[in-house]
Amino acid sequence: MQADAKMGDYKYADINGDGQLTDADRTKIGDANPKYTYGITNHFSWRRFDLSALIQGVQGNSIINSNRLAYLSLNGSNGNVPKEYINNAFDPVTNPNGKYPMLNSLRSGSGRFSDAFVEDGSYIRLKNLQVGYEIPISVVRGAQSARIYLNAVNLLTSTKYTGFDPEVSAFSNTSMRGVDLGSYPQSRTYSLGLNLTF
Repeated sequence: MQADAKMGDYKYADINGDGQLTDADRTKIGDANPKYTYGITNHFSWRRFDLSALIQGVQGNSIINSNRLAYLSLNGSNGNVPKEYINNAFDPVTNPNGKYPMLNSLRSGSGRFSDAFVEDGSYIRLKNLQVGYEIPISVVRGAQSARIYLNAVNLLTSTKYTGFDPEVSAFSNTSMRGVDLGSYPQSRTYSLGLNLTF
């Protein structure tokens, strides 16, 4: 029995079937360790053009999205909340099939930890992409070789994770791998360069 439950709150599983929610109902949820990590790098060239790419990713790991833990209190005391949570909160009249708890100023906190805050952390990312062009030596006097290139880092990411970045560890602490406490996402960067050899 969930004695402190209110309408619109989450329902928690009575794992051991004794009719009460106690510490005995706790169970392992998720694993920060991926089942496998993979990557591939390729280099292509055609006439004076070249292209190199690095694709990497992980599969089968879990992430604790602590941002959701704060957002889903929905009691008005935790600052701003994304519009998606407000629009999809349970309401017995206007949204009886809402997937988030009902807005409730009496709710004292985020509630018990559950699998609502654990997400699939699998991703595949185009980590690096570089396109180059070998400039004819006749164009650059005195140079033995010349190459201009455009480089992009963290160009594309495909993931089901709803946070900013699936590559997380709280405060860069390796003992807290797979915990997102508002980790700053990796930047997408572009650079233009010129290599000259004299």
